[in-house]
Amino acid sequence: MKTLNYIKILLLSIICIGFTSCEDDQDGIESAIVGRFWTGDLGMSAENGEAIFSTFRFGIDGFGEEEQYYELDGAFYQSYRFQWWWEDRYNRNMILDYGKYGISYMDDIRVSGNQLWGRFFLEDGSRGFDFTLYME
Repeated sequence: MKTLNYIKILLLSIICIGFTSCEDDQDGIESAIVGRFWTGDLGMSAENGEAIFSTFRFGIDGFGEEEQYYELDGAFYQSYRFQWWWEDRYNRNMILDYGKYGISYMDDIRVSGNQLWGRFFLEDGSRGFDFTLYME
């Protein structure tokens, strides 16, 4: 009978650890990305078809900015402001709301050293693109 109680306590502990580790993961990612500049290719092109790369800055207030540059010569293309938040408390999926320009998604975000990577979706239902951004 005591063994059964120990097993219940052990299983409950494992479940609690699993839920709290997701929150810690998001907090760790958030503290690593906020206030820094992250640059890389998200697989997008300018209106003329030229490849572009982006630089993101995520603010602690839940807002950020994306600046886009031509890949060929590094010339400025355009910039956007967005609001960002986590999809829910239990994953590493970020929603980027660009207002009238739509909503994009960064899924399964991971950070290690000076790299942030995951899968980028320009809009809901679009084909995803694996990306890596580098901290400047």
